[in-house]
Amino acid sequence: MVDRIVDFSPGEKGSITVIKHVTFNESYIPGHFPDNPVMPGVMIAEIFGQSSEYLSLLNDFCQLHERETQQPLKKFDEVSRALHTSEGAKRVLAERERIIGVLASQDVKYKNMVTPGDTIEVNSRLAFADVNGFHHYEVEARVGRSIVCVGRIVNFRTARSNAESKGMQIN
Repeated sequence: MVDRIVDFSPGEKGSITVIKHVTFNESYIPGHFPDNPVMPGVMIAEIFGQSSEYLSLLNDFCQLHERETQQPLKKFDEVSRALHTSEGAKRVLAERERIIGVLASQDVKYKNMVTPGDTIEVNSRLAFADVNGFHHYEVEARVGRSIVCVGRIVNFRTARSNAESKGMQIN
């Protein structure tokens, strides 16, 4: 659902901004509503979830990079360059394989419709992460200057080995 990451700031109060271009070619558009096509709200919530998980994954990547190289990544272009190395690609793929998670939306409020031709800009900001593995994000979607949706995303993240030791079923 995310077409492009346009900004990322790592850290405990990190944030990410992503772009989604809504087109008539989206599989969910023709049936939602045939004479007046709009993007279903659940798809905006999906963008919230994906952008929030990208934020967590990139934060993990930055921490691993610093631990392995003793060089912190502080700016978006530094992170992008590090990801485009063979070591960076291996590091992010290994981290993605190591972590599992479950997302939940909270207090999502839809304020305006999104139609084909619109470009949605979503910002996800890490509000806090607790000791139990829950990451809480404040999320907002805009089309131009107009807010179309706001809410919170909660992402439970844990290492696969922790989940397996607790008897969680992993598919």
